[in-house]
Amino acid sequence: MPPFDPASIDPRAPGHWRYQAMLPVIEDGQRLVTLGEGWTPLIDDVWEGLPVFWKFEGLMPSGSYKDRGVSVMVNWLLGQGVQTVMDDSSGNAGASLACYAARAGLEARIFVPATAAEPKKAQIAVYGAELVEVSGPRSAATHAAEAAQAGDAVYASHAWHPACLLGFMTNAWEIWEQLDGRVPDWIITPCGYGGLFLGAWRGFEHLYESGVIDRLPRMVAVQAEPITPIHDAFQNGWEDIHPRRQVIPHILADGIAVERPVRSRSILSALHRSGGATVAVTDSEVMAAHTALAERGLFVEPTSATVAAALTKLRHRFNADEIVLLNLTGLGLKKLPAG
Repeated sequence: MPPFDPASIDPRAPGHWRYQAMLPVIEDGQRLVTLGEGWTPLIDDVWEGLPVFWKFEGLMPSGSYKDRGVSVMVNWLLGQGVQTVMDDSSGNAGASLACYAARAGLEARIFVPATAAEPKKAQIAVYGAELVEVSGPRSAATHAAEAAQAGDAVYASHAWHPACLLGFMTNAWEIWEQLDGRVPDWIITPCGYGGLFLGAWRGFEHLYESGVIDRLPRMVAVQAEPITPIHDAFQNGWEDIHPRRQVIPHILADGIAVERPVRSRSILSALHRSGGATVAVTDSEVMAAHTALAERGLFVEPTSATVAAALTKLRHRFNADEIVLLNLTGLGLKKLPAG
């Protein structure tokens, strides 16, 4: 990809397409498919006496950060002549792909766990995608999608597709712009497959390698018990994950209930290279954080609330003069805590 050139930012373009010069996915003469995704608000706040910034990624067209990657991926797929897409998802990625497939005029088939939140499943269906519910753990939906690949349908995976990861990098570029060129000392992000976590890290790496910034943030990956493969590997010094045998737990933060993230080694590398940290939080901690966020006007889904729960547990690690930024990844209407 081309170096990041601040002079090439187009402030007239919608959302994160202000960085289109750094997003080489649109063919000459190709129509841009967009719903204005990106440029989400950066909200300053104080949490337990610590100044923080919330990057509210849930304020996207489909209600989650997945729109960053999916919008870029769908535009690339259109340039390749793709007409039918499919994916497996706990809900948000599927809703995002269904949303942008509808906008682009593509057929979509989405495989989800039968236990996925009802609002997420309803959203996928409303967009007109074929919704396939799969019994079993989250991984069962992935296996079903892989087994169903046939004909011209393209597996447009948010976890695997490089164009999707490229889109997630725009999170970092927006943060850099919104902080007037400053770099956060810490970035705290929910981590399941690790798309936004890695996108933010690689986005800041790209700024650094392009000579735009002179240091990198420390990355914090947040996971939710009992599915914590990244946290377990990092805390134990393993080179890669050792997944526990997965049952089908009731877990509030269902969006990060991923036993085998496909980019696990890259996530662990980013944690080590950045001098970062991992945190595992419980349902009760997530519930308390969710309530505290709502009481300050931030209505997020439980997966997003994991970062606030992690902030409470890591409060002793941060200094008041440091820039601490937390990614709120999904809107509260996606899943209510009791649902």
